[in-house]
Amino acid sequence: MSSSPNMPPRNPWLADSVYPTSHFNTGATDSVLHAGLTGGKTLRAGEDALFVPNFMVSNPTLKKIGPDTIGIGSGMFGIRKLLLTDKRFESLSYLPYPGFEAQNSKATDAATQALLEAWDGARRTRDDDRLIQAIDKIADLGFSHEVGINGVYNLIDKDGFHYCVYGGTKILKCTDDNEVRAPLRIVQSADVAQAMPPEAASAVSRIIALNMTYDGFLAAAAPGALVILDRDLNVKAWVTFSGEAVDNGIPLDDRGGIYVVTSRRMLKVIWNGETLSTDEKDGAWESGYEWMPDEKAFALGSISRGSGTTPTLMGFGDDPDKLVVIADGAEGGTNLVAFWRDEIPEDFEQKPGTKSRRIADQAPIHISKATIEPSPNVLGYGVAVINSTYPEPYPKPGFWNGFTAGITRPAPMGVQKFNWNPQTRRLEEDWLNSEIDNSDIMVPVVSAATNLLYCANKRDGIYEYTGIDWSTGETRARWVFPDDSAKWNAFGGITTILEDGDLLIGGAFGLKRIVA
Repeated sequence: MSSSPNMPPRNPWLADSVYPTSHFNTGATDSVLHAGLTGGKTLRAGEDALFVPNFMVSNPTLKKIGPDTIGIGSGMFGIRKLLLTDKRFESLSYLPYPGFEAQNSKATDAATQALLEAWDGARRTRDDDRLIQAIDKIADLGFSHEVGINGVYNLIDKDGFHYCVYGGTKILKCTDDNEVRAPLRIVQSADVAQAMPPEAASAVSRIIALNMTYDGFLAAAAPGALVILDRDLNVKAWVTFSGEAVDNGIPLDDRGGIYVVTSRRMLKVIWNGETLSTDEKDGAWESGYEWMPDEKAFALGSISRGSGTTPTLMGFGDDPDKLVVIADGAEGGTNLVAFWRDEIPEDFEQKPGTKSRRIADQAPIHISKATIEPSPNVLGYGVAVINSTYPEPYPKPGFWNGFTAGITRPAPMGVQKFNWNPQTRRLEEDWLNSEIDNSDIMVPVVSAATNLLYCANKRDGIYEYTGIDWSTGETRARWVFPDDSAKWNAFGGITTILEDGDLLIGGAFGLKRIVA
């Protein structure tokens, strides 16, 4: 690209690294300026495809300790610390969540490996019933729907403390005292719901998301509430959303705006350092968007109510338009929807078919019938989404769809990109690549330096990463994993580009590093 696009301003309260918080930055753009991999190849186990076993880690966050790079991967039952300096991929310690000792005693490396071997055997038969039976065995490792969100949203603050969500309504703060080889230890754990009065606590059945405000407070989202805590995990403020659900992450801007998509509305909530406000006079706003009844969405394989996407900020610095984008849940097929983030331009007229004048534009996403689950990728005024509608969904969401699709059932295929045009005030279709198997519902990442979108993919049952040209949508490179094992999956994660260009990937059976 000829010049670097504007990015969200760095949050001084987060670790100074390429990945201090989920979705890379507080704007949740899932994009970076530094270079990723180039020149695809078939990978070799133990050489340029490195693996650390762990049952379910989504996206490790990163920090620097002097010249060393540390990864902290909060998973389903505990937290893994990794040494990533140079080309290392070394597990340094593992910290179980308080109260999850029983699950950790089940989800040993040996038990996880046995489950993997059973899945691989079933996958190779291409027998749907046998594969479903193998997947059902995850219950033997302690998996349940309630623990599925554990650790997914996490961050590292400027002092090296790691925060993550676990156990439904709890937040854990831990540290390694910024010593490279020291194990992680618990600093504090807090049950957010217990710290709130009963009428508010009822809206905090489980915490979904976590982010850091630009003045150093934690913002946590629960199905019916947005909560602010200090870094000692004391609850400072909250707002509730009666009769609605929040199933996604919460990006923030540097002026106190917190963007929350519920199952029925898109909101901007204002944090002023002491209180939260949903009042327009304080700069807050709300807008409806198109959605389908929850039962219809679940029947299509959705795991979210209403919109499935973490809202993504678009437009920074001197960019003329400041927007926030989501995929809606329209019954006729999902749309990409852009909302004005700040004041609506005086000369802007509401567009036909939109729910409010706050909506700058919306455009149909042709690749997906139901809402998109992974967050959009935004770089400059470009935005890409992946198809996450399983054509023949299994009645249970999650693992069952992710690991039967592309093997015994058809996969959700395709990536589509749009561009926002400030002159026409339109979301314009740019390209559609129909080759990508999105069974893993893995959030891609785009690099401005290489102009590539890095997507998890699968061909003929073999996992790979695919580099798609951000400008044209053409496939430019493939990094093919060494064999057909499901150990190489990237299920439910977010692709991370390390500062040296390597890819760091989570997944159901362990963490992976693709080495340049």
